[in-house]
Amino acid sequence: MKTQKLLSEPQPKPQIGPQLRERRRQLGLSIDDLATRVDLTKGHLSAIERDLASPSVASLLAICNALGLSVGSLFEGTETAVVRRNKRRRIEFGGKGLHDYLLSPSTRSRIQVVWSEMGPGGSGGDQLYTIPAEEEFVMVISGRLLMTVAGQETLLEEGDSMTFDPRKLHTFKNPSNTGRTVALFAFTPPLY
Repeated sequence: MKTQKLLSEPQPKPQIGPQLRERRRQLGLSIDDLATRVDLTKGHLSAIERDLASPSVASLLAICNALGLSVGSLFEGTETAVVRRNKRRRIEFGGKGLHDYLLSPSTRSRIQVVWSEMGPGGSGGDQLYTIPAEEEFVMVISGRLLMTVAGQETLLEEGDSMTFDPRKLHTFKNPSNTGRTVALFAFTPPLY
C-alpha cells in the first residue's frame, strides 16, 4: 500500500502541555480542580500537560477556556505579513489524525487561518465543541470533509466552502477510510 505524503514540510509537534501546566499553576489550580472543571480524568489531563496525549478540539477549547487562554496564544506566530510554505508554524489545535499549520502571520491578528491536513478518518474529535468567535469559514482544498454544525451534517467536496457561527456546537471529519483531506479554516480569533 502506497502512503501519501503530507503537503506541508514536516515539523515537530508543538509542545503545548508545559504552557497549560504553567498557566494552571499560576491560577493556583490543582490538576484535580482543572480535571473536574473540564470533565476529563486526572490521568488524561496529566498526559496532555506532559505532551503524551493530544486533546480533542473540544477538550483543548475547554481547557483553554477554564484557564482563560485563547488557543492561539499557545503557538508562536510570526510578525511578518508573509508566511512562506516552508515556514508555516505547526500548531496542535486538537483532534485526531491531523497536521495543522498556522497561515496567518500572528495569533494576535484579526483573523486566524489554519491549513489542516487530515489522514483517513482524521477529525476534530467525537465531541462537539464551540469557539467563542463570531464567524468561521472552511474550504476543502482536496478530498472531502464532513461538517457537523448544530446537528446538521454537510458533506463538502473539493472546492466547496462553508461559513457558519462557530458558537454553535460543531465538529468535522474526513469521511474517507483511505484518502487524505486538506482544508483551510479561517475564523475571527476568540473573544477572550
